[in-house]
Amino acid sequence: MVEVTGEDGAVTQHVTSEGERSTVGQAATLGLSLAESKVILAGIQHVLVTTQADAHCRHRRRCSHCGAACPLKDHRSRRLVSLFGTVEVRAPRFGPFRCGVACRRSLTPVAEIMPDRCTPEYECVLAGLGSALPYRRARTLLAELLPLDTFPAQAITLAIDAGHVKSVRTYQMRSFEVMIARVGNDQGLEVVFSSMPAEADRQARQLHHVLRGLGATATTPVIILSDGTEGPRSLGAAASGGPIRNVLDWFHLSMRVQHVAQAVKGWAAAEPAAAERITILDDAVAHVRWRLWHGQTERALSLIGDLLADLDANLETVNSPPVRKTITLLRALETMSPDRPT
Repeated sequence: MVEVTGEDGAVTQHVTSEGERSTVGQAATLGLSLAESKVILAGIQHVLVTTQADAHCRHRRRCSHCGAACPLKDHRSRRLVSLFGTVEVRAPRFGPFRCGVACRRSLTPVAEIMPDRCTPEYECVLAGLGSALPYRRARTLLAELLPLDTFPAQAITLAIDAGHVKSVRTYQMRSFEVMIARVGNDQGLEVVFSSMPAEADRQARQLHHVLRGLGATATTPVIILSDGTEGPRSLGAAASGGPIRNVLDWFHLSMRVQHVAQAVKGWAAAEPAAAERITILDDAVAHVRWRLWHGQTERALSLIGDLLADLDANLETVNSPPVRKTITLLRALETMSPDRPT
């Protein structure tokens, strides 16, 4: 826990890390581990940097000539790279002072204390190691000992999908697939990732670097939102390297239900005599959609199974293309991922 006392005497406490140790002595559990020390150092650095940046912004907002507060134009964010972690702080932008004496232009106080977006100490240490080692090796060595990266994310959400781009010119005889992913962490940071088949051997590695850049570790849970197909799901699982949870996104699931509803309407147009039966089936499809939307997956699958059993039992008497299409679409819906849609 870090306790910070402001200029006005107000005391605020910040919890930077929590842990426990067994009283039974073991060589592996004596003192802090390197990973725990990184978390503690990064937490202290985050508290100090954000506190100092906020205090500097409050001080600069007051006009030194008239004492009035300058108007707020907008809020931005700014990252500071240091030896003890990368810290992202709020960077408000203020308008000119109303008196027109102290400052007649827009003002970003955080940019004054973070002109290079990194601390001078970080540059000096990295330059010193870089003179004796290759730059990449020097950066890797520092990262092994110090918390250079951002805070480990508590959760990562990965929305991934694939689409096919058709050929345009006559010499392009084949279409190709494009994989697109949107990755976000619990701190509100998001990254959009895309790749092509020519990069298939590097897709998982590239996406893994994106996840690591957002704070993913070997223990960070990753929620993968996909349409249920094997390609996007397997790519997300290979890139995460930690615990994953596959979730079927609502758009694709709703489209599968909509296909069944359209097939039922086509059945009604082909066989007007079965209007009563089709009305019951259409109502059942609506109930399937409602149960899926409210996370009642087991009840939805049970209703789909009942509909398939009823249609299969009457397939000998009612065997038309719309009926067979309805059965096929219901089976496709039944075999989709049973995870709760989001």
